[in-house]
Amino acid sequence: MKHFLYSLLAVPFIIVLFINFKPGPVEKKQEAARENRFYTIAGIVRPNDTLEAIFEKHNLTREELLNIFNISKKIHNLSKLSIGTVYSFKLDREENRIQSMKYGIDDGSFLNVIKVRDTYNAEKINIEPGKKIGSLYITINENLINSMPGSHKEYRRLALELANIFAWDIDFSSDIRNGDSLKMLVEELWVGEVFKGFGDILAAEFINNGEVHTAYRFEHDGYSGYYDSKGNSLRKTLLRSPLKFDHVSSYFSKRRFHPILRIYRPHLGVDYAAPTGTPVSAAGSGTVVFAGYKGQNGNMVKINHKGGYETYYGHLSSIPKKIRQGATVSQGDIIGYVGSTGLASGPHLDYRIKRFSSFVNPLKTDLPRGTSVPKKLLAEFRYTTDSFNAKLESLTRPVIASGSDRKTSG
Repeated sequence: MKHFLYSLLAVPFIIVLFINFKPGPVEKKQEAARENRFYTIAGIVRPNDTLEAIFEKHNLTREELLNIFNISKKIHNLSKLSIGTVYSFKLDREENRIQSMKYGIDDGSFLNVIKVRDTYNAEKINIEPGKKIGSLYITINENLINSMPGSHKEYRRLALELANIFAWDIDFSSDIRNGDSLKMLVEELWVGEVFKGFGDILAAEFINNGEVHTAYRFEHDGYSGYYDSKGNSLRKTLLRSPLKFDHVSSYFSKRRFHPILRIYRPHLGVDYAAPTGTPVSAAGSGTVVFAGYKGQNGNMVKINHKGGYETYYGHLSSIPKKIRQGATVSQGDIIGYVGSTGLASGPHLDYRIKRFSSFVNPLKTDLPRGTSVPKKLLAEFRYTTDSFNAKLESLTRPVIASGSDRKTSG
């Protein structure tokens, strides 16, 4: 809690801004009188301290004690004080009355009590964490989450965020290989000496099965997104796999042996095996042109997208009522649930993409990208990525490059 004490002692209670004004002798005396009217006392809760004992120690009235205790109940119960917690009082010199009180609730917030006329108001104020740029270099063993260098919940969240960034190019449930490597620059949030979590991922280099994937965060025109080294958006207008699946049970093929019909015929989609009831998302924003039962496809949804694309979702166990012909959907909206309706040997999603009049392989086709970095900002973008690349290149071995001995909380 030392950082909180320092902030209490360092921040003045009255701030006066002078704009094009030079105070004369009279104004200086008036200002000095106002400043001298108040004084501050601060301390740290000791073992066996109570609020009553602290008030008695500083000759504060029981009336104020009860008022502050009652007004603070809804925000923080002051009946049990935490040892080592910092507190402070701002008092009027003439009446020795409390004008305000601060009490550290935890590492990220404090109780602020202010006198307003004849009563007090209380509020909880969060301390804004400071930001540092941290770096991470790991090699993959089994999966991304297990390869993280710590068990803190923030590492799991960081892994999921990275998977979301590269989701359009890498399927982290099936494409990951042992020995893949990851370099990353990420914001670290700190309150004093306490690590509070990770902020935005600033840059990442992921080598998957020998192929290098890069991502750079860049903000422009009130929008922030992730881009490759050329400024192309990593976000695609369509997803390769619109669900969390166990494995691919059947690939795109012009001649596949059907497990039920026992004949060879084209299979113009990808079958993703997953438990019955697994949510299926819209692969991209668009308009539903069909939702219902379609013969061998069972319960099926068909969505029309910009650029001449259509997506098909077959063998669903059920379709939400709001998913009907004419409904508009956004990428990621749930449009159905995995099942085995129609001609299916087990629960899976038959996912298909059609471009104009031809079906294409969802796993291999080049999917359309989102908006790239505007040309007028490419110079600024390259300057940013050059800086990020220099830091990434400085990571020469797979270890946590900063903050490996983090003191965590929360």
